[in-house]
Amino acid sequence: MRRMALMLIGLLLLSTAPAVKSVSVPEYAGLSLIELGLKDSVVFGAYEIKFTDVDPYWTKAALDIYENGVKKGTAVLGLGDSYYYPSSTNPLLRITLKWTQVDKKTILIAIDSPLIKIASGKKLNEGESYTLPTGFPSIKIKLVDAYSSSAKFTIYLPYTTITKTVNENDGFGIAYKLTDGVSYYPYVFVFLKDSVDNNYVTVDIYVPKYAATKLEIKKATAEETPTETVVEPTELVYNDILYVGEILTINYNSTTYKLRLNSIGYYSSLSLFDKNNKPLETFTVRSGSSYTSKKAPIRVEIPPDGFELYNRTHIKIYAPSGAEVPPIIREAKIKVDLSTNVKEMLLNGEELIVFVNVENQGRGKAFDVKVIAPLPNNFELKSGIGTWSLKTLDSFTKMPILVYTLKPTQVGKYDLGKVKVEYYNEAGQKKIVTSNEVKGIVVYSIPEISLSAEAFNGTWSNYITTEEKSIKLRFKISAAKGNPEFEFIKNATLQVILPDSIDGETTIKIGDIKAGEEKIVEGQYIILKQAVSIIGAKLKYQDPLGNWHEKYFGNLVIVNSIPPKVIVKENIVKVYPKPEELPGYIKKTLSTLKDPMPLAQAIENVTVNYLPKKPDYRTPLIVTLLILVVVLGAMTVNYKNKYEIVKDKLERRKKRPGGLPKKEEEEQEVKTSEVEKEEVL
Repeated sequence: MRRMALMLIGLLLLSTAPAVKSVSVPEYAGLSLIELGLKDSVVFGAYEIKFTDVDPYWTKAALDIYENGVKKGTAVLGLGDSYYYPSSTNPLLRITLKWTQVDKKTILIAIDSPLIKIASGKKLNEGESYTLPTGFPSIKIKLVDAYSSSAKFTIYLPYTTITKTVNENDGFGIAYKLTDGVSYYPYVFVFLKDSVDNNYVTVDIYVPKYAATKLEIKKATAEETPTETVVEPTELVYNDILYVGEILTINYNSTTYKLRLNSIGYYSSLSLFDKNNKPLETFTVRSGSSYTSKKAPIRVEIPPDGFELYNRTHIKIYAPSGAEVPPIIREAKIKVDLSTNVKEMLLNGEELIVFVNVENQGRGKAFDVKVIAPLPNNFELKSGIGTWSLKTLDSFTKMPILVYTLKPTQVGKYDLGKVKVEYYNEAGQKKIVTSNEVKGIVVYSIPEISLSAEAFNGTWSNYITTEEKSIKLRFKISAAKGNPEFEFIKNATLQVILPDSIDGETTIKIGDIKAGEEKIVEGQYIILKQAVSIIGAKLKYQDPLGNWHEKYFGNLVIVNSIPPKVIVKENIVKVYPKPEELPGYIKKTLSTLKDPMPLAQAIENVTVNYLPKKPDYRTPLIVTLLILVVVLGAMTVNYKNKYEIVKDKLERRKKRPGGLPKKEEEEQEVKTSEVEKEEVL
């Protein structure tokens, strides 16, 4: 019963699903199930398979195989057993006993043939077609549109036209109708390897190893007259997906029927049972048509292109009014995959991009899906929310890929924990699943690198003067302190930048330098010519991830190889004539001048202070005149005073009228006194 399921994995893309996984090429192509009564046979091309015998319990059946009328072997098969013709190592046909129906005295067999590749890496441009080779039916495969990761094809069959769209690394199969009830699927399988947008595609094309299209069923006995149903099935009681092997229960009028889907394809096979699992009927339904059961008031309809991936088909069940179909509770199977863009990174460099893929690989739906992403220590969330929710995740679909970014804050080795997904299944039960862990995410860093240099001239210095023909240079490369396990540089090389005045080794291998480490290298260098030489260097190294870096250091050392200059200065000493020679020198000098007057005047101004002074007649005369002026002034003042005294006396005499006249002695005394005063004056 599972044969068709295995063949259909990977054929078509689910149009309503947001994402589907890649499919593989089926191993076999097969016919729809063939129902044979005892002594019945099926003629398939040059081969005939005849049902010749069965055990009393209908658990084993004997089948004779004929090729062009000649018996080639007999296969005794139990339920599910297969017979490979002509051998299991190189089969052309595989015959499988799928089911026995005791009540009808019939069996169901499957006939398959391995798929083989007839076109490998076939390139088709848009609008081009590929036609099956001679010997096959007139089937043409045309590329309608090529997209960036998918393509659209049209398949022309002798009796119909089909359009299919397929993604890269996926494929699709085409059924070929042999009779009204039997089809060969996949008669053609197209696998899309590559698609270039608006240009071309590359495909592999497969067909059955035995690709006969002639089929006939020979009946040894008359067919059973079907039983007519009394009540018309008019009410839609089921309109959903049904998987191969699932059994749908239909309750009507206290009677229970069970409908099982045996296989899917262009023609899908179903079986009807009673409540005791007794087979009532097996029938096929063509895609886009319906079938009304002869044993129960049930009609089964399969919409056009109803069958799809994952061994399921869309099916509609009609029954009389009042019929009930209990829902099939299916279990979701959630798979969570956690991955990152890198496992090694640099601090303060790129960010860690985390991808979370959530897929429902089960037949049931998941509801109220919640995804919780981890955040490791020493990382900070840069973008994304870390938690996502989805109302419903259908079966065999994926959530859109969840992406968030983390930025490390410290060097070290870290693990990214599991993603947790919470959801409710179709029975309303809460489920929790977790993802894988991403272990060993290493964060590195480049330590701060410093470089110093010195030259030797008796002592080490970054500036020297020398007259030697060679010098010794020493370079010290240091890495700042840190974690040496995760902070380092590797494959370092020092490229010494020399001027044309110095020659020597310019490339010095340093190797690896870890945080807190320093390395010293020395070298001997030749001075080619006298100059002031400036020496620099460039450090070339790889970071822990292997990326190359360069760091330039200029003016590390100055070497002055120019010898000191001898400076000659002219010192002019002036010689003056002796004192006794000076008068003659001055006389001679004045005689040679055209105008000696200025020089003679200048010489006089200098010598005048050293000559004896001349007599001064004007000064005594001036002093004498000043004395005469003072004496005359004094005499004038004296006479004025006398005049005032005499005047005063005369006025007093006038103020004593009638008085006694003065004595003669008094008058004489007064006169005598005045005369004395005058003499004195």
